[in-house]
Amino acid sequence: MARSEQLEAARRGRDGFTRGLATGSTGYSPYRLNVLARRHGLVALAVCSVACTELAPGTDRLDQGIGRETPDAAPPPVDPAWACLGAEPAPAVVALRPAVEVSLRIIDINSGMPPPDVKVKACNKLDVGCLMPLSSDLPVAADGLVHVSVEQAFSGFFEVTCPGCVPTLFFVNEPVMVDRQESFSVATLVGLQALAASGGVTLDAQLGHLLVRTFDCEGTPAAGVQFSNDKGGQPFTFVMGLPQVGTDVTTAQGLGGYVNVPVGFVVLQGVELGSQLLTGTTSVLVRAGSLTYGDVRPVGP
Repeated sequence: MARSEQLEAARRGRDGFTRGLATGSTGYSPYRLNVLARRHGLVALAVCSVACTELAPGTDRLDQGIGRETPDAAPPPVDPAWACLGAEPAPAVVALRPAVEVSLRIIDINSGMPPPDVKVKACNKLDVGCLMPLSSDLPVAADGLVHVSVEQAFSGFFEVTCPGCVPTLFFVNEPVMVDRQESFSVATLVGLQALAASGGVTLDAQLGHLLVRTFDCEGTPAAGVQFSNDKGGQPFTFVMGLPQVGTDVTTAQGLGGYVNVPVGFVVLQGVELGSQLLTGTTSVLVRAGSLTYGDVRPVGP
């Protein structure tokens, strides 16, 4: 056979063998494949009976890492302030008792002192007019607090009135199982109108107003919580102690709210912007011409 015919036969054999490797149909044993691979100058294919991992273009090396399992990236650290979000609440063990005490520190937003002649009633949540108060007309004690005795597991609101003040409803939606203390502010109608006017808003006497307090899992006022409600109104938050109308994400004070909200029961919610997780849901009552406090707190361990 002429030299040129030998070369052509070798080329056809090599091409056929290569096609067989690509399709997995060479019909040879692994030993025979090794012999033929060396004969035809094909490396790294000696035991392939099916298509092998592709080599990196222009090289005789596999791309680094091919065939290896890449360990999952470590999850980002959990902010302990929000560690309870999405977790099941831990069971609480509380001693049963006939009554608990809620102590209220009520401050005039302008003077920083308890308003004169302030009176407090404890009201059942469904007694929207507080026509049958659980306790009524409690004054400020010598220690500057209003001490209210309620049945254990009380869930409702405190109605606060004083001369010249905007009537205020302070809601406690989580059952009160142990003694606790709360602090909040009240405002005069003139002061509230002035704050609203500073943001270009006129108060509507037929509507009510909301103050929303947001808390994290540790019970600390929480920044970065976007609050919402199902009735509407003009949102605002506090920046450096002053109201900023049109914003609905809390700053370090964890305080925001709405003016001119339709009367009736209102559902409040909060979402932590970093994780987009729900931080809490609560419902409160809005009365015409009144100011209502609602706390958005996580339920967790």
